[in-house]
Amino acid sequence: MTPGGPAGPPETFLTPGGELGEVPYLRPHPGAGPVFARRAARFEALAPSHAAGDYLSLLARLAAAQRTVAERLRPTAPTTPVAGTLPLDSAGPLPQAWREALGLLCEALSGVLVPPQARAALERLARLSDLDLDGVAERLLAGRPTPLDVPLALFVGAALQAWFTRAAAGLPAGSIDRVEEGCPVCGASPVAGVVLGDDKLRYLVCGLCATSWHHTRVQCVLCRSAESVAYLSVDGDAGPARAETCDGCQAYLKLLYLERGPQLEPLADDVATLALDLLVGERGYRRLGQNPYLVVGEGAAEA
Repeated sequence: MTPGGPAGPPETFLTPGGELGEVPYLRPHPGAGPVFARRAARFEALAPSHAAGDYLSLLARLAAAQRTVAERLRPTAPTTPVAGTLPLDSAGPLPQAWREALGLLCEALSGVLVPPQARAALERLARLSDLDLDGVAERLLAGRPTPLDVPLALFVGAALQAWFTRAAAGLPAGSIDRVEEGCPVCGASPVAGVVLGDDKLRYLVCGLCATSWHHTRVQCVLCRSAESVAYLSVDGDAGPARAETCDGCQAYLKLLYLERGPQLEPLADDVATLALDLLVGERGYRRLGQNPYLVVGEGAAEA
């Protein structure tokens, strides 16, 4: 992440009528409770007709628990933003309150039906020391989980999401600087981009704190080149997802089009379109950002 200075005035774009309009850098944060409520509802709606319906149903219950956690967390104490720094730097020291979020999450899931492997992971988390829990969280945020971390990753990631999303929702938009890459609030890589309807603006979405920020379309999010950008989709799939690929850096980002899926929720629809990730991965492209609900690597099946 490289800070890029104050957010400054909005960018401009041509409206369909040819008039110049303003593009807000940030979309308003909807608040932590609504984020997880909508996500839970979307997972629930996607589950019945999906090949991975059981997993999506589990994620619906998890997102509902995250909503409970986010609404019960104590508000983050306001701080004076420092110019050129991220308000909630996910690469910095862990907030101690993340463990409070994890405890509340385990409590919220205590009476919820989950698969035996998931229940075993929750019970293991309850036995870990604070030091060990922080180690798992730090490795997840750095993108370097060990095989032993993977069975715990879904729930540790969910607790981190709840804390960061709650904290981000309380930030005034005017205190957030533009950055060259990553989320302008926490520095995490975007999970997906959402292309709005009539104006076709693209906003990148953070999977950790649910911040959405504007990025020029038809331009690789990683290397900023427009020369080698192409778009892939699964044959016969009329859903909202396409993959924006770049032959220059071999990275890709999934785009979700609101006009093709008005009810979509970025993280839920990203999980539900895993077939597109498999297709693009087979062609040698690497995913730009990781969805916290997609547990990957050795041991993933145990989560």
